Amino acid sequence: MAEMARLLAAGVLGPGRPTVYELAEGPKALAELEARATVGKLALLP
Repeated sequence: MAEMARLLAAGVLGPGRPTVYELAEGPKALAELEARATVGKLALLP
């Protein structure tokens, strides 16, 4: 954890960005979650 904190502080690593889907693609996003085909967060745009 200390190494990760150093990398974050140095700007080498940054916060992850969510995969963004249009609201109409909600079923596709859910299917990817169920299939464990995603990494990180998913976001739906209104």
